[in-house]
Amino acid sequence: HKAFQPESLLMLAHRQSLISSLRRDAWVEVDLNAIERNIGVIRSWLKPETRLMAVVKSDAYGHGASGVADVLTACGADWLGVASIDEGCQLRAAGVRQPILVLSPCPSWAIITALESELTLTVSSCSQLADIALSCRRQNRTASIHLKFDTGMHRLGVDPAHTDEALAKIKENPELRLTGVFSHFAKADEEDFTKYQSAVFKTVLTKIKAAGQKPDLIHLASGEAARRFPFTHYDMVRVGLYMYGLEANVISDVVQPALSVKGRINHVQELSEGEAIGYNLTWTSTRPSRIASIPIGYADGIDRRLSNKMTALLMGKEVKQVGLISMDQMLFDVTEIPEAQEGDVLTLIGMDTPEGAEPGAVKQLYLATWANLLDTITYELACRLRIRMPRMYTRNLISGGKSSCET
Repeated sequence: HKAFQPESLLMLAHRQSLISSLRRDAWVEVDLNAIERNIGVIRSWLKPETRLMAVVKSDAYGHGASGVADVLTACGADWLGVASIDEGCQLRAAGVRQPILVLSPCPSWAIITALESELTLTVSSCSQLADIALSCRRQNRTASIHLKFDTGMHRLGVDPAHTDEALAKIKENPELRLTGVFSHFAKADEEDFTKYQSAVFKTVLTKIKAAGQKPDLIHLASGEAARRFPFTHYDMVRVGLYMYGLEANVISDVVQPALSVKGRINHVQELSEGEAIGYNLTWTSTRPSRIASIPIGYADGIDRRLSNKMTALLMGKEVKQVGLISMDQMLFDVTEIPEAQEGDVLTLIGMDTPEGAEPGAVKQLYLATWANLLDTITYELACRLRIRMPRMYTRNLISGGKSSCET
């Protein structure tokens, strides 16, 4: 892209050999190799015949659903799971042909759109069966449905006591094809309640078998259950966070984070001792200081409560964030890095690999650290990262130019 880069950017490319967005000096990087390796780890938990649903709701937990879909399917994801009709349609528009399950109930006015996009629908109540059947008759179509049962989470799902009623409605409406049955765990890391929900689920399956129904897929396990409890696997498991290298609130020792957040310095200023900065002047310099700004803020999903608590990496060193995080900018104390200048890259989440650094000296910052500072989970923080930060996808070909899962 030399023809499109001003001379200053070419110089910076020499200073720091990093990819960068050409549209904005703040971006999210997604390492597709990390996702590939993580799927390999997940596959090691399963029998060869067990299918994998890659959950890509909320724009693949902030990683960009259309950007990661090809790698997910090439690496063995048999199904994709989304939260809404819109998410499924967006994947279809991006050319994704893999089976897609909409994991939440579909509004009656969107059923026809879902059928036109060949999405499989979750049904969590008997009334939804009637709505879908009516839409099918109007369009002379059939619908593939997965019945979801409430086995103890009490959020969504058919009451197991109403199993016979739901099966009767399906039998009455030949437009409905029961292709799957599933439920969801409330505490997938806790064995006792997981066993309780599994037992309830088995009673539902017994009723379905007695009614002569033979769904193609039975699925129960989330990623956490897939890792811990093989008795939950059935025909397919549904995995989200682990694919992206994250666990809820700890730094994972089994999978590798795929996501990084980076921004280029757009301003550097000198401060005298005793000067305060940012809205409400919440940080005051205790020495002559150099302060760098990057164009990332709470509008990009960086929680304002991280102000004066978080750090970033610059040229292999950790620097403190100072002052209140504003809508579009945040400040860092780079006094200890006198060579820092406009255009240099700060890493907020991810790995910093300065040139010539020894492998053991490479530093990394984790989303789990933010989650613990904020008393929340990585799910929430990854999903908050706004689309106005472009997604940049990286991939290093291995094994003589070939990846272990060809795309």
